[in-house]
Amino acid sequence: MGDIKTTRRSAIKLLGASAAGLLAAPAILRSRSAFAQSNVLNITTYDKFIPADFLEKFQADTGITVNIRLTDDQGKQYNLLTAEGANPSTDIVTVVGHRFSQFIGSNLLAPLDTARIASWNSLIPAYQQADWLTTDGKTWGLPILAGFECLARNTDYVEDTGSWDVMFADANKSATSYIVSDFLSITMRYLGDDGDYVTYVDKPDVAQAATNKARDFLIQHKDKVRKYYDAGSEIQQMFINEDVYVAQGWSGPISKLIMDGHPIAISVPKEGTYGFVYTLNVVNNAPNADNAYKFIEAVAASPEVGAAMTRQSGFTSTFAGVEAILDEKERAASTLPADQVERITFFSSVNRDMKNEMVDRASAEIKAA
Repeated sequence: MGDIKTTRRSAIKLLGASAAGLLAAPAILRSRSAFAQSNVLNITTYDKFIPADFLEKFQADTGITVNIRLTDDQGKQYNLLTAEGANPSTDIVTVVGHRFSQFIGSNLLAPLDTARIASWNSLIPAYQQADWLTTDGKTWGLPILAGFECLARNTDYVEDTGSWDVMFADANKSATSYIVSDFLSITMRYLGDDGDYVTYVDKPDVAQAATNKARDFLIQHKDKVRKYYDAGSEIQQMFINEDVYVAQGWSGPISKLIMDGHPIAISVPKEGTYGFVYTLNVVNNAPNADNAYKFIEAVAASPEVGAAMTRQSGFTSTFAGVEAILDEKERAASTLPADQVERITFFSSVNRDMKNEMVDRASAEIKAA
């Protein structure tokens, strides 16, 4: 199976193409027939991704009952599908592009038959043609939302320095927050190393040294951290409560704060950051695959759905025509200056096993220090 590669150029192309820039425990294994029902669809996705009005209309139009299981982590989805093996309890999962190789390599996803999606061309062309979306000549999901790791700050308290060094400033002692595993990669980039491990293939010693350097740096500056967080809703609440004034965050939850009128600014510092795209994916051996295709087609059929997804999640829609539907505040919240868009590189699937192992271990050591 070929590698799924993502370049800086593709990152610029993708985010520049729209909006000017921007679980439950595993079920007990059962036979596939236990989940196959003509009028049911089971989806695992993130909070705020599927608009309630759209979901209600889809169910009324099709007679299909949609069961949503929320997740907040790619690993949880992977572990669930792996545990269920050839008898999955879910039909659609929401995977980020740089994790495709892990899911595909474990035979957890089915290739997407785009001929069954009449509205496939509603995608912005850059997403239709994205190199990370195709491997072995097959397409593996419907891109729905794009985002990036951003620097978020309360504009009432923190000035824009244009650098990630604001996260380590003495003035922000006990006033910062971040997801440890995500910010470790950014810190590696900040220190001049490869936070995505693409250049560390067959170089475990070099990778470990770079990881340890970032780990030690974050431990050294642990006094700046008010609290580590795991979910977007957590950092939103910390900003609203003014528990923190500056943070690393996903662009979606931070943009949503801006849309809601909070004094928060979003930026990509000069040292750069990483981007990602969420996709809807049909599960291999999905018990209700036909219903999954009906749902995916319905999502792609109207830019109104893409606009609603952006309003709810804060992430940038992948569908053409959405920008014209969003209001000025909504567009501004998901817009970046061109020079900042150029600083975003999409996460790659190359060398993920090494990265995951080293980052997970270092993250645990940072938390325990």
